Amino acid sequence: MKTLAFQPKQNKSTKSISSSKIGFTISLALHGALLMLFYNHFHQIDLQQDGDAFTTISLATFQTPSNEEQIDPKPKPIVHKKKKHHKEIFKEYGKLAQQEEEIPPSKQPKAQPDEKIEEGDMIQTLSYRNGEEDEVFSKIKRAIDRKNRYPTMARKRGLEGEVIVEFVIYKDGRVANIKVTKPCSHNLFNEAAVIAIRKAQSDFPTLSFTTKVEIPIVYELERI
Repeated sequence: MKTLAFQPKQNKSTKSISSSKIGFTISLALHGALLMLFYNHFHQIDLQQDGDAFTTISLATFQTPSNEEQIDPKPKPIVHKKKKHHKEIFKEYGKLAQQEEEIPPSKQPKAQPDEKIEEGDMIQTLSYRNGEEDEVFSKIKRAIDRKNRYPTMARKRGLEGEVIVEFVIYKDGRVANIKVTKPCSHNLFNEAAVIAIRKAQSDFPTLSFTTKVEIPIVYELERI
């Protein structure tokens, strides 16, 4: 019985001690939590202030170059390309101008042997204007008359005309510088006269001197 009476007293003391410990622990935890909240609050405020300062610095430092990159580089390439383009055009024009300056003047084609009058060879002239026909002139005229053909179209149309032709006969028999000095109004006769001289040159007499001949070639229809 004594044992039973003593046991309840021990339980009450132990319960009071444990409850006090629990209360102290809870109060300590609450105070610690409050301290941590205050600390974190002020620490976050400091960090936010520092962060704002950093962000403002970062914006201040990076906004300026970004604006420069957006404004400056855009017009520069356009202007630069235009300048290059104009330079290339000027260079090409310059090259063309240089080429035009460097091109030598074109040489006139040399006259063919049958169209060139050699200097120092012109000695005599046979012309119908002298009023007298010598034997050489008569032979030349007869040779032309044999090779001369009346243009068919002119004959059909009943056309007539006269052409005065000039040419040169060299000592070796070459004929050159054939030209119409007095053309006919009907071009058919002018062409026929030049053709007749070219065909007749092989029948011209041999001359001792280079001679210029001026002769009329008449185209007349036969009268019945």
